[in-house]
Amino acid sequence: MKPASEGARSETLSGVLGFPETVIEVGPTHPGVRHVMTGAGSAASFLVSLDDERITELEVEIGLAHRGFEKEVESRPWSFALPYVGRLGHGAGVIAEVGYCLAVERLAGVVLPDRAIWLRMLVCELARVVDHFARLAAVATAIGLPAAQAAAAQAEIEAARLLRVATGRGPLAGWACLGGVASELPDRFFTGWPSASASLLEILGRYERVGVRNPSCIARLSEVAPLSREGCEAWGVTGPIARASGSPNDVRRDAPYLRYASVDFDVPVGESGDDFDRLLVVVEEVRQSLRIADQCQSLLRSLGPGAIQASRTGWEGSGAPDGSARFEAWLEGPPVPAGEVALSVESSTGELGFLVVSDGDGLPRRIRCRAPSFLHAQAMPAMLRGAQLDDLLPTAALLHLVAGECDR
Repeated sequence: MKPASEGARSETLSGVLGFPETVIEVGPTHPGVRHVMTGAGSAASFLVSLDDERITELEVEIGLAHRGFEKEVESRPWSFALPYVGRLGHGAGVIAEVGYCLAVERLAGVVLPDRAIWLRMLVCELARVVDHFARLAAVATAIGLPAAQAAAAQAEIEAARLLRVATGRGPLAGWACLGGVASELPDRFFTGWPSASASLLEILGRYERVGVRNPSCIARLSEVAPLSREGCEAWGVTGPIARASGSPNDVRRDAPYLRYASVDFDVPVGESGDDFDRLLVVVEEVRQSLRIADQCQSLLRSLGPGAIQASRTGWEGSGAPDGSARFEAWLEGPPVPAGEVALSVESSTGELGFLVVSDGDGLPRRIRCRAPSFLHAQAMPAMLRGAQLDDLLPTAALLHLVAGECDR
């Protein structure tokens, strides 16, 4: 804690207000370490100006994990970008992988097998559940509800274990690939699904009982850090945060990709746009994601065995006449025709968009990523100006800023 006159960035505030405010810095923590409060890698540090305990100004400092993502992937073949794309997210990096693959596949005119489409949907929803439970655990920690935090942490572990069974690998191991997916679901996933999904729903109900309905939770989060629907539109806020403010937008329903138009699910919408509404929306989204995943696994059962990758004849060099030519074609990447495609998917944090541009060779001409956490970080000062200092961490936990999305 230090008087504002000691920091050059705070001299303007002191001069305008006529007295030295207290300025404290919250964070940073290492971007690669999951933060106990925010539930993800620390995406930012916060410079908070205080009048007593009231926040008068907030500076959100990002850039702690900057690695030049867009330029890195533009210098590599199309398929080599996937490890970078997956690290845009934390627990739900596979959603970013699927979004990127869909954009490139649309540009290349690749038609996916039905089974690969349903597999992608199932795994994306499981990843969303994992990430949402991490968010719920972080909120419970921030407001001091250990029973709720333990329930959410247990559910996150169980959901992550289920995701690992489905993909056969960890959350950042590149399960999605251009033209399909890397592996089929094992039989033990289908046999274990009924008990696993029932367990997750039971734990979610327990979280609601000991957390959401707890009077201290209601008191701590109600009327805290509100953002109107108009404010969301002005700042570009999307996802659960915008839906808590009354915006019914969800890319899965409004601009369906994969097979989302063929499944039944509801889009939860709040009213006041405060932290409590955000919590309610995230809780209900977990329930809806499990509902979608259940429909996906039922349809996969009925489809039976089938291809999980598109035919690659003439793509990525599989039609080359000899081994050296095939290797060269693989190294250079798939011959994506010249053109551009813009495509968005619904990630666990909001609308995640990709613009891919090709000039016809094996390297991208331009890749642009529209990541929700970057925009949500810009909206934080508008949400928290006038709030109390102890409202900062619950709000940061609910926004669930992801370092990989903020710093591209």
